[in-house]
Amino acid sequence: MPPIRQILLVGHTHHDVGYTNSPRIVDGQHRHIVTEVLRLCEAESGPDPARFRWTFEVARPVLRFLADAETSEVDRLRRFVAEGRVAVTGGYLNMTQLPSDAEFDAAYDALDALRAAGIPVRTQQHGDVNGIAWGTVDAMRRAGLSRLVMALNPDHGRAPYEQPTGFWWEGPGGGRIFVWLSTHYGFGEQWGIIDGDVVAAERHVASFVERLAARPDYPYDIAVVHAANDNRWPTPLFLDVVRHWNATPGNPPMRTATVDEALDLLEPQARAADVPVVRGEWSDWWAHGHGSTAREVAVYREARSFARAAQTSLGLALLRGDGSPALAQVLGYRRGPVRLREEPEIVADLARVDEDLLLFGEHTWGSWETYAKPNSTFNHSHWNAKAGFAYQAYDLARDLAIEGMFRLAASGPAEAGGPGPREGILVVNPTARDRVEPLDVEVDRVRRTRLVARAPAFGTALLPVPAPLPEPRPGREVTKGVYRAVVDPTRGGVVSLVDLRDGRELVDPTVGHGLGAIVLERIPPGCDHPMVTRSPKDFHPDNPGPDFDRLVAVGEGEPEIAESDDLATITWQVTPSGLPPATVTLTIYREVDVVDLDVHLVKPVRHEPESVFVAFPFDVPDPEFLLETAGAVYAAGTEQLPDTSRDWYSVQHALGVTNARHGVLWGSFDAPLVQVGGFHTGRWARTLSTTGGHVNSWLMNNLHFTNFQATQDGTWRYRYRFAASGSPVTRERVRLHGRDLLEPLQARQYDGPVTRTGGLRVEPADRLLAEVRPTGDGAVRVRLRNVGAEPVDAAVDWDGPGVIGGGSVRVDGYGVADVVLRRAEAADPAIRPAGDPAR
Repeated sequence: MPPIRQILLVGHTHHDVGYTNSPRIVDGQHRHIVTEVLRLCEAESGPDPARFRWTFEVARPVLRFLADAETSEVDRLRRFVAEGRVAVTGGYLNMTQLPSDAEFDAAYDALDALRAAGIPVRTQQHGDVNGIAWGTVDAMRRAGLSRLVMALNPDHGRAPYEQPTGFWWEGPGGGRIFVWLSTHYGFGEQWGIIDGDVVAAERHVASFVERLAARPDYPYDIAVVHAANDNRWPTPLFLDVVRHWNATPGNPPMRTATVDEALDLLEPQARAADVPVVRGEWSDWWAHGHGSTAREVAVYREARSFARAAQTSLGLALLRGDGSPALAQVLGYRRGPVRLREEPEIVADLARVDEDLLLFGEHTWGSWETYAKPNSTFNHSHWNAKAGFAYQAYDLARDLAIEGMFRLAASGPAEAGGPGPREGILVVNPTARDRVEPLDVEVDRVRRTRLVARAPAFGTALLPVPAPLPEPRPGREVTKGVYRAVVDPTRGGVVSLVDLRDGRELVDPTVGHGLGAIVLERIPPGCDHPMVTRSPKDFHPDNPGPDFDRLVAVGEGEPEIAESDDLATITWQVTPSGLPPATVTLTIYREVDVVDLDVHLVKPVRHEPESVFVAFPFDVPDPEFLLETAGAVYAAGTEQLPDTSRDWYSVQHALGVTNARHGVLWGSFDAPLVQVGGFHTGRWARTLSTTGGHVNSWLMNNLHFTNFQATQDGTWRYRYRFAASGSPVTRERVRLHGRDLLEPLQARQYDGPVTRTGGLRVEPADRLLAEVRPTGDGAVRVRLRNVGAEPVDAAVDWDGPGVIGGGSVRVDGYGVADVVLRRAEAADPAIRPAGDPAR
């Protein structure tokens, strides 16, 4: 391998929205870092190689700087970027695997403000997090980004290759990005670099260079060294390291560089060396932290569902035109909104929701002392601020969604001679397909009920208020529609679920618990695993285990069955060890072939290591698990980067369990974590081993050592929806099932005008996901996502007067295309309506 001919020292700060201080403080301080970097660029402008250079690891602080900076300050930033003194990277924040493809797109769309200011963005840098969703590759390419730096933290997990390493990562659609799997950014502090400890830095850098030169798999003559750590204020002290190093005879030259310059040098060497091309998910070992705060994650997921419903209904109402003016009634959710927003306010509020969703999906879940001092005021204040992003997104998105429902119902001209205000359950379908599915709704302000609703694509329906279910009766077996279910509380759940269409039993009879069973995972008494005897940090691949005890919650009482013409529920109680009783309800339907399972759980505080699961032991022999990640579906185990997490996965909403004959489509509304093919906690496996088609929803755990919360408590309902498939489950069906859970039908009791004039049509609706959003100046964007590998010729049209735009567009495999519609005056002869072939 070539000798190391130069060392590039990359100065940056690792961007945490929290951890070292409250998110309320840190987020604003990063905005001021931009100003300080500009000052240092002016002050430390001496000759190379020790000239001050800086990389903004994420885009958010620079975007905030541009929003209110003086023109002269923007000019200074642009000049330093042009001179190669400053680089701005394209990741909005260092994200977890929680965000959806729409959230990533919102983050990448924000880069337009950088380019409009004359600041090029070519590289994304991702620090600390152990993984990133596979669909990010295609999203980055669409955003004009072709390189990714992963300054991965190997604590509590493993890197896919030895750090540092370069490779090509190919996305689902076939596009590639160059990945520089860098060392952990924290070496900049550990080695004394950012504090200017020239003696320690020389010793550590020399050892690092020696190791690189000895590696037969390192075809580069460059060593990249980070001068960074968590939320560090910019400092020129690392320049002393450069001067000292270069003054020592025999050392290869060292100089400062931006990350863009570093990759400009590394990428051609990677091409020449023909480094590997890999495909698949970069599954994050740290994703188990998503289960450390189950309630708030559920709130975040519901918030983004409201956001999608809001942008669709408000966009459709804008295209239809204002209807009844009598919508603004009262401040509160039981009736209409207090006032109707103007279009600019709608656009701004939707952007605020995007911002809060991204801030919650960012990787700093808690403070540095979450485990060391779990009850400290600082730790609780930090979590209050972090959780506040989810609740702020929920509040605003929910309010927008309610306004959107009312406005859409009453939008457009009233039907000639049609009825006035009508009463019932108003249902809004925010998607491009006609849908028939169950939903929950509050009735008469006091009770919640479930009904099966029909609603046309991008349309509304007004249904009669359903009667309450009859009084329940005791029983263990119930049949409705295509399913027959048998419950045994002594085994924790459903012991038989038969698909009557083919007689197939869906529950694996070889396991000791039923479907829907609550399973607690705890450290056995007397356990001597290092995570117990030494430090929770030792829950780590170097220390496999421990062998957890798994306790199935059981009950003795008789289940209760409640049944109507449309649906049947069977409810039972179990008592998890050390927890209050939990209630589980299975619902099956006459018209639709889905099964709903709701788990009502109360969780008291416990500091000892533990996990809570809801088990779905499906009887699918020789299974393949197809998991929904942001922008893609991948096969667990086989379509992953090496050494990425196979013990657990964070999914968007859906997965498929399938073999060559049949399968199951499964999804979770509230909880993203799963273990598939069995329980795997603590195995740190390099390959996925399965004992059957089992899906274990990992509701909650406290198995980290910092950042994530050490305990959790509270009451919550966790919701699941699955369906048997008499044929193999496809990736496309997994995406569509996930979309239906992300964008459920919206419903609420309603007393007001209903019009039905004009509507959006997207075809083919079974091959595309369509996202509708107002973007300002009367425009409504329809973003189309192709869920399959083959190109799709799509049509977007408006059925009704007064709308221009739309038309036909080709959407590449796994690609994205935008179509814009706009409200216009129908009387203008220069304007042709949407769908007019003369357009």
